[in-house]
Amino acid sequence: MFLKRIFGALQPTYLIRAYVISAVLMAMMVWFVIYMAKGEPLTFDRIATLSVFGIGALLFPFSKLVWDEIKRVMMGGNVFILPVIILMPLKLVVNYALWCFSIFIAPLGIAYLWLRSRQST
Repeated sequence: MFLKRIFGALQPTYLIRAYVISAVLMAMMVWFVIYMAKGEPLTFDRIATLSVFGIGALLFPFSKLVWDEIKRVMMGGNVFILPVIILMPLKLVVNYALWCFSIFIAPLGIAYLWLRSRQST
């Protein structure tokens, strides 16, 4: 019931796009952890790190939702046109930061979705 309400409150395209971004970032981090091991067997700390990354990757769409809602409230319907050379690196940095801190930010997004879906029923 809880998961159905939370995931049902989001558009499927939004979830797919967020999980694709999350999967790319997760793949980069897994590669980095394995590359740093330089052929050594995976130790408990590396497995724990990858587990935390995995949980963060699953929570990323809710973290992104918080960012998008804050942006919507602050900017309203305004549209800013920026050169792609500035916009794309900025979007990459924002998505990476949201992915890194998703364990801390996502509970706000989940609570927001829970309350929003409760009001609509």
